[in-house]
Amino acid sequence: MFATGHSSSFSALRAAVAAALLAIGVALCWWPAFNTAAQQAVDAGLKRALVSFATARTLHGVVSVVQGTELAVQPMGMGVTLTPGRLLTPINELTAQVADWMLWASVAFGLQKFLLEMGANVWVSGAVSALALLWLALRRGGRDPPWLAQALVLLLFVRLVMPVTILGSEQLFARFLAQPYNESQLASDTATKRLQALQSEAPSADTKESAEGKDTGSSDAAATRLLDRLKQWGSDAKEAASHPVQAAQARLGEIAAAVDQLVERLVTLIVVFALQTLVIPLLLAWGVLQLFKGLVRPLPQPMSGAIASA
Repeated sequence: MFATGHSSSFSALRAAVAAALLAIGVALCWWPAFNTAAQQAVDAGLKRALVSFATARTLHGVVSVVQGTELAVQPMGMGVTLTPGRLLTPINELTAQVADWMLWASVAFGLQKFLLEMGANVWVSGAVSALALLWLALRRGGRDPPWLAQALVLLLFVRLVMPVTILGSEQLFARFLAQPYNESQLASDTATKRLQALQSEAPSADTKESAEGKDTGSSDAAATRLLDRLKQWGSDAKEAASHPVQAAQARLGEIAAAVDQLVERLVTLIVVFALQTLVIPLLLAWGVLQLFKGLVRPLPQPMSGAIASA
């Protein structure tokens, strides 16, 4: 008798919880703020992905240019010339891969936005509400058709999985991933500007000669250029006589320092977007599906043995 009463009370409690959760789910289907918040979240994620994609493409282009730049200390033909090509080859390949990842992340956010708009259709919400009412009515009468439960789970999943996963992943991003993302994005921007500055500070020898040979119109200008050139030659000769190799290597070291921490930051960007567009949404979608399955699972029937003993 006690076992039967305990089973009956548990079944009643479970039915009440299922009805309450189902009512919340139906209410979310018709709540405009729920969809609006999800829309804003996916737009924010898409914007971040596009900004990171643009940064990665710009960095890739800058690194490619710096790879072919000659760093020379050659006063009066003396000195050394170094190229940072080998040093920057790995980071150049990584920036190309990061740009590809950011492009796929942008596509993933765009797909989420499209599916969110499809699921928010009024006909989908209406179908969910009608099936929920029918299922509750039949279950209250002691009937529980499996096909109806499966159809209800499917429609609930289609309607709510995108806003739930989008809002959930955005909350997790704000809580755990926002700071690593901001730091990595800032480091990428800083490295891009630094490499651009270093590249502009190291013009090739041909550029210098062409610039020096442009203005030959007046004798005063020629005399001024000759005097400046002699002064520069004297200064460069003194520098080259002391440590010409060290001067070129110092410039190469500046480029190495500018990209030294980029590998970790670029990998962090990939991890952040992989978590937000793939790992977290899949885990949340699996959890939503299991919740809906448990919500409409048939109630256990009392055992005949327990009834007989009662």
